[in-house]
Amino acid sequence: MEQLIRRSDGSLWSCGCSSFFVSHTINRWRLPIAVQCRIGSLESTDLALLDTGAEWSVIGGDLVEILKDELNSPTDSFSISTRMGTIRGALHRIQISLLAEQNCGKDLTVESSVLISQDWKGPVVLGYRGFLERIRFALDPGVSPDEQRFYFGTVE
Repeated sequence: MEQLIRRSDGSLWSCGCSSFFVSHTINRWRLPIAVQCRIGSLESTDLALLDTGAEWSVIGGDLVEILKDELNSPTDSFSISTRMGTIRGALHRIQISLLAEQNCGKDLTVESSVLISQDWKGPVVLGYRGFLERIRFALDPGVSPDEQRFYFGTVE
């Protein structure tokens, strides 16, 4: 059965959902909330830090090199302050897909503005401006630890 959120009139509020992970560790990074996503046209998926407090989404490290052919000219360049220090990068447009689990609706692909920085050594960060502000989303902690659900949909 499809696990989606409906409005009181019966229309869909979300188009897909998936599990999310609490306090998940990737390499040396602890992600308070981690969700599955696909960056650009990559076939592989990534667990990304879902951070409503991050101003921008950030991609760095090896992914920058892999995605370089997909990146258009930057729209802006600037620095941001992180808990690991200041990083400099350029804002690019790239597609980010949130991945729905089987029988849980459909994936959602968003044309996103993302800070691309070779300096960033941390995980993929899904931040507010340029990404989360363009979607509808909800986190449901569930009743037991294995029932966490991340709902997502388009903003109409």
